[in-house]
Amino acid sequence: MWASIFLNIFISIIIIYIGHQLWIYLRDKYSTKITKDLLASQIKKYKEIAEIIDRSNPPNNITDNIDSLQMETELESFIESI
Repeated sequence: MWASIFLNIFISIIIIYIGHQLWIYLRDKYSTKITKDLLASQIKKYKEIAEIIDRSNPPNNITDNIDSLQMETELESFIESI
C-alpha cells in the first residue's frame, strides 16, 4: 500500500519535471529574447533632463552675483546677531 503511494508520487514528480523541462526548451528554442539596454536609455533620459534645465535657466552672471551678494550680506547679519 505505501509502496504504491510513493510510486505514484514519484511518477507524478517525474511527469511534472519533464513537462517543465519541455516548456523551458520550447520557450528558449522558439521565442525571441527581448533585451533592453538600460544604461543607454538612462543616459538618454539624463541628457534630455539636462537640456531642459539648460534651456529653462540660461546662465545669467549678473543675477547670480546679486544673489550671492545678497546671501553674503544676510549671512553676515545673521552671524553678527548671534
